[in-house]
Amino acid sequence: MALITAMRGEVTVTVMTSTARLLQLCSQALPVGAYAYSGGLESAISTGYVFDRQSALVWISGVFETSVAQLDLPALVLAETAWREQDQETLDLINDYLQANRESGELLLEDVDMGRSLQRLLNDLGEPHPACRSPSFVTLFAVAGVNWHIPVGELIAGYCYSWLENQVAAATKSVPLGQTDAQRMLGELLALIDAAVNAAMAIAASESAKDSLEDWSFGRSLPMLGLLSARHETLDARLYRS
Repeated sequence: MALITAMRGEVTVTVMTSTARLLQLCSQALPVGAYAYSGGLESAISTGYVFDRQSALVWISGVFETSVAQLDLPALVLAETAWREQDQETLDLINDYLQANRESGELLLEDVDMGRSLQRLLNDLGEPHPACRSPSFVTLFAVAGVNWHIPVGELIAGYCYSWLENQVAAATKSVPLGQTDAQRMLGELLALIDAAVNAAMAIAASESAKDSLEDWSFGRSLPMLGLLSARHETLDARLYRS
């Protein structure tokens, strides 16, 4: 099979290579500690909001569509553009905007801890990266995507897959779910990715057209997620850090 190639400056990148890099970035073997976090799902299970496959599907899809797709994904697009254009000021603002929108200390910890882990990895691999003291995982994910010449649409889809797979893994262990039920649920959740990618691109285009970055207004508040996440630290037994 012939390889399709694309020229990026002085670097020739094959579609196969960029796809392989995307798989590397989305792999659970990536040492960023995603397995240690449930994003509030463990608390929802403990409280009884999530108790079987259907309730897990409703919870995960709800958080994905109303939070991740409205905040993280547009920010990923904006960060990808900023790093590609070497606009450090905008990248820093995106980083701050993301962290200001985390609704509990645990959700902020999850974002920053994974961001620092990915920053260390990029540093150890000799990859360029911003010198943020408190990097968001979304920001560093965008940086890795640009460094590895991953098309932005595929990068967003990969982020979606990583987030959804991690949520399904947490539900599988904690509800608990059988492996077949988990894979069936993951398949249903993956059907949401196309619409999420398209929405993220549209939101990012709208936000980037504003006169001032201080006018950004994307993202939605999820009060129940924030409350459950804040209560997570008081659970008698925990598998996850969020």
